[in-house]
Amino acid sequence: MYESSMPTETKSLLLNIKYSKASFQWGVASDRGKERAENEDAYHIEAEIGFFLVSDGMGGHQGGALASKIIVEDLPVKIEMGLVCGKSKQPRAIRSLLRKAVTEQSRQLRMEGTSEAGYKGMGATIVLALLMEDRAYIANLGDSRAYRYRKGRFIQLSKDHSVISELVQKGVVEPGQADDHENQGQITHYAGMDEKAKAYLRSFRLQEDDRLLLCTDGITDMMEDKKISQILSKAPDPQKACAKLISAANDAGGQDNITVIIIDWRRKP
Repeated sequence: MYESSMPTETKSLLLNIKYSKASFQWGVASDRGKERAENEDAYHIEAEIGFFLVSDGMGGHQGGALASKIIVEDLPVKIEMGLVCGKSKQPRAIRSLLRKAVTEQSRQLRMEGTSEAGYKGMGATIVLALLMEDRAYIANLGDSRAYRYRKGRFIQLSKDHSVISELVQKGVVEPGQADDHENQGQITHYAGMDEKAKAYLRSFRLQEDDRLLLCTDGITDMMEDKKISQILSKAPDPQKACAKLISAANDAGGQDNITVIIIDWRRKP
């Protein structure tokens, strides 16, 4: 597992810009699970500006670990410098910035994969949340997910870029049959893919006590949404909630690396 940090000079520039009128509580946890020798997940957090990122590496343990490390080192800088230099902080401009940054990051990761011996074909998922003023912006590639828990209602905010998800949407496969399908785990969009990567974008107005969850498929493959929601509803402290999710995923089999970030949003007085 890799945790990145932002250069001090970049952070100073960002903190001079008023991004958010909110205060945050957040927690993070990452675990290699019970069956994997290495943890190929990575994450990046800049809570001061409301930026959170999770990446799940693909392409064998060396390639996967390198891919997710590159994502959490490079993508935050692209986005954060775009925020510093951007002329507009309107929702459309922020969504455009995120879309372009993810596309460019995918292209660069593909190029690095072809230049590094033994790393061709490496890739990584991306799921991120950016909280500015009273809005949340979600972007994702692959099957790492973002959720929102609001007043007892738990919904997925991201879109799964997977063969199974497309088959379910077309009505070819019933949701209840997805877990045992032969195409389970096959991703259609990810950072490092040969084609131009197009992230799924979503934004919405935050409400008091919203709880956001970013996680890799080490959580979602092991537990149904109902179980995840129950844990979130019973653990008010975000760090303890992260620990409970990790424990529950391992209890359910722990077949993959597990990474989870939880953000609780509060409006300042």
